[in-house]
Amino acid sequence: MLNLDLRKIYRFSPVAPAPAPDQLPVGAMYYYECQECQVIVSSVPHTPAKCACGNLSGTGGKMEAKNPAALRVMTGKLR
Repeated sequence: MLNLDLRKIYRFSPVAPAPAPDQLPVGAMYYYECQECQVIVSSVPHTPAKCACGNLSGTGGKMEAKNPAALRVMTGKLR
């Protein structure tokens, strides 16, 4: 698992209005920021990815969140 700080590669902007926790968008342009540990993870990780506190984890294009209410949905653009 790579521990990359995606903030060094992308500029992130929160999605507004914020989607409901049970309707999180998924796609190449969407990223989730864990509000508990402030780690950003892709919504469709193709390599194993997880946040520091374990709220987010996924691989193979699927992401799971233990507490979706503690996420902020972001869009990212390369710097």
